[in-house]
Amino acid sequence: MIEKTFSKEEIVAKYSRYLDIDVADDLEGCDRVLLCRGRESNLRFFWPPTLAGKGSFYEKLMVKPQYYTAEKWEHAIALQSLAPKQRVLEIGCGDGLFLAKLKQAGHYGTGLEINEEAVRLGISAGLDIRNATVEAFAADCTEPFDVVCAFQVLEHVTDPCSFLVSALHCLRDDGLAIFAVPNGDGIFSSLDVAYDMPPHHMLRWNAAAFQFLTKKFPVVLQDLLLEPISRPHLGLLAEACFDHPSLRHHWLGSLRRRVIGTLASKYWAAFFDELRVAGHTLLAVFQKTAWGETTSSF
Repeated sequence: MIEKTFSKEEIVAKYSRYLDIDVADDLEGCDRVLLCRGRESNLRFFWPPTLAGKGSFYEKLMVKPQYYTAEKWEHAIALQSLAPKQRVLEIGCGDGLFLAKLKQAGHYGTGLEINEEAVRLGISAGLDIRNATVEAFAADCTEPFDVVCAFQVLEHVTDPCSFLVSALHCLRDDGLAIFAVPNGDGIFSSLDVAYDMPPHHMLRWNAAAFQFLTKKFPVVLQDLLLEPISRPHLGLLAEACFDHPSLRHHWLGSLRRRVIGTLASKYWAAFFDELRVAGHTLLAVFQKTAWGETTSSF
């Protein structure tokens, strides 16, 4: 089911304006981008899938200071879920921020990453990071991990079934699978910000889509948590709101938008708390059961 249609020019303009990144080449050959929703799964996805960003695209993003943030809510929640001395596989580990936290907490972490520069940085810091997809790694994985996790990764993939089958192959029975994604039913997705569109994001997950996974894969959903709205995201939210076409505030220039964002991040927290506006991230914790028959589509 098609929900929205975006032009290539519209998406290129969003990335240029907010992130100062040119994605015209990443969208080459595609004039229209469709946002669709699965009738049964409720998972929203962008079409065509060929628009997913490659390693070179993420190299452009990693130079942005806000892209790999030092503290993430989902990291703290995941660490609280682990028993002592766990073997953990992190898919899409970046330069190893969470792997370093695992090491400090006495766990044993292995990371997978397709961004070669991030892999180089992580290895130079003494972390175990492989330049591989989860599908390639799973093909040779003979010793299952206690925990498999992916933070802000599932929204980037174009074949979630292949990703999840491979991830669960690397996980022992009764082990934990922890996934954190942008909340696809949250206010950020409703504003269609650049970060939440191709070539960056290809899927928009929500609580219903995670619950649907229990029908297709041998997992039990143990927990589903929403991040409280954070101060940095308040600023981004204010900038996006004041520049959204539906609000007709086109007279606001870039500097003025940023001033509003800064003020919002400092003083609007109580206001948004009162409105019960949820934060950016949705986190799901699954426990793997014995393998059963899985289907190949959503």
